[in-house]
Amino acid sequence: MENNQQLDLTSVEMGALWSAYFSETITKCMFQHFLENVEDPEIESLLMHGLNICNKRIPKLEELFLKENFPIPQGFTDKDVNPKAPRLFSDAFYLYYIWFMSSMELQAHSLSLSLCARSDVNDYYREVLNGSADTDTKTREIALQKGLFVRAPHIPTPAKIDFVTKKSFLTGWFGERRPINALEITHLFKNIMNNTLGATLMTGFSQVAKSKDIGHLFIRGRDIAAKHSTIFTSVLKEEGLSSFESADIYATDSINPPFSQKLMLFHVTSLNALGMANYGLAISASSRKDIATHYTRLMGEIALFTEDAANLLIENGWMEQPPQAADRL
Repeated sequence: MENNQQLDLTSVEMGALWSAYFSETITKCMFQHFLENVEDPEIESLLMHGLNICNKRIPKLEELFLKENFPIPQGFTDKDVNPKAPRLFSDAFYLYYIWFMSSMELQAHSLSLSLCARSDVNDYYREVLNGSADTDTKTREIALQKGLFVRAPHIPTPAKIDFVTKKSFLTGWFGERRPINALEITHLFKNIMNNTLGATLMTGFSQVAKSKDIGHLFIRGRDIAAKHSTIFTSVLKEEGLSSFESADIYATDSINPPFSQKLMLFHVTSLNALGMANYGLAISASSRKDIATHYTRLMGEIALFTEDAANLLIENGWMEQPPQAADRL
């Protein structure tokens, strides 16, 4: 039997490994700064656990690249972080950030695992998913212990199996409108949480950006995230349901940058791309037309913002080109 580790990397495997390298090197820089000023010992332990994972994954990715004579991406290095800069975010933000990133890894890398043919690449993503699931569990347990876990809204347990009998099940804006269902609540709650964290992240980034253009972009992103959270929250409140709220998540008033502008801009661009993917999933799970329309409309706003952020990366010479197909024209 042929050793499938000798097979050339497919486009999927190249793209997955290339993207993973950027994700791991950004996360490493973020954790290096967080660890210099975190006060809570349990959150500090979690951050150290996350940094150790990054320090194990990055060399494994580089080994896979070298095996294929694939240029190791520049990604992000110690030049992109000043660990000694003053604290920019609260300890609670650190906790939710770890939770958010482990959740994103589970979502993104599960696709990579399912599409990668080579056993060494498949083994890497299996290990990544196991590590991300473990981190997700540890983060949730600490959040529960500290009273920082914000539970999703409660709804009544169904008394019996039921079937949809009216087309008004799909109605949103006009006519009879049914109560929101559990699948729709799930995505609204998750996207409120994501946008709340995103608004905090961009608030901090906007304060320390040296370029006016980049600083203004972060302020615009902060306002977009806050607006989206408000819209999704209003849908839940119309139903008498609670939303994601935590006063412990905040940015300080520091104006000394712990991260390079390149890192901050790339991080925001990549997170917004994931945000669009989350909205797409939410559309597929939202049967009520008004909720699906919210996501469709707001997705366009994120797309325009992400394009403007990408243009700034290109203008500054900071956007590395991902692997691409041969130019046959």
